[in-house]
Amino acid sequence: MVADTAVTHRIVVNLLLVALGYGIKRLGLVSRDEGRVLNRIVLYVTLPAMNLKAISQTELSWSVLALPVLFLAAGIVSSLVGRWQGRRLDLSRHDLGTFVISFCGVMGSMAYPFAEAAFGIEGVRTVAISDLGNAIAIFALAYYLSFHYADGGGFQIRQVAKRLLGFFPLHAFILAVVLNLAGVTLGGVPGSFIEALATLNSPLMLLGLGIYLELDVSREERRVVASQLASKYAVGALVAVFTLFVLPLSGSMRAMAFLLPLMPTSLSTLLYSVEQNLNPRLAAMLVSLTMVVSLVITTVTVLGFRHAF
Repeated sequence: MVADTAVTHRIVVNLLLVALGYGIKRLGLVSRDEGRVLNRIVLYVTLPAMNLKAISQTELSWSVLALPVLFLAAGIVSSLVGRWQGRRLDLSRHDLGTFVISFCGVMGSMAYPFAEAAFGIEGVRTVAISDLGNAIAIFALAYYLSFHYADGGGFQIRQVAKRLLGFFPLHAFILAVVLNLAGVTLGGVPGSFIEALATLNSPLMLLGLGIYLELDVSREERRVVASQLASKYAVGALVAVFTLFVLPLSGSMRAMAFLLPLMPTSLSTLLYSVEQNLNPRLAAMLVSLTMVVSLVITTVTVLGFRHAF
């Protein structure tokens, strides 16, 4: 377990990196669209390296492998809750599409810097394994729903299969599991290269989060945003409690399995809303405000209650 003072310093640095990203955007040095490039570097380069490093060294068990199944199921159930809630709000088709997609999975990548700060590689391993199920919910279910609520509504199953099969972080996950089962340890130049990329993951991710933050909510959007926040975190809290009292986990693994369902709305909500011409502004609001709420939850949990796990 990392010393309390060191954890506090790391969490403060994490929050400062988010603030720095937001500050350079507000100063006009970068735009949110330019932040998308940074997000893609994280998604396709540094995050797979982090997963490869973490999972290849993890002791696999059935309780550990149950985590991606749990978070895939949580994404499906959450999307059904979002659909029901969105219809109650009497949203337009495009707004409803963005609203429902915002319930499909969470921004698991935001958990990595805090898992690393509080629990080191053990915390990162839990997030990496759990995030596989979450990623399938985002890149299959949410992708399908984005087509369903688009104007054309045209969709082919091969489009989802192509997106999943071409998803490089999934390739890194499979490779890591193969290396793990084969007992192969990454060393030498390959190991050092993966380590260097993994080290970049947290600062780049946090800067990107700050660049994506958008807090200008109109009066008309407040009712929709408030409904999404209440419903999303209610479902997340139920999943978090389930991981505490049902799954046989302990320590850092238990802590991060608890926090992951309380992470923000996935950035794919914004990307899909732009791609399918749904409601990108609403998507940005939902991503940004859940980001703020999840930062508060994560910071309070890690600094105040991490020893309770």
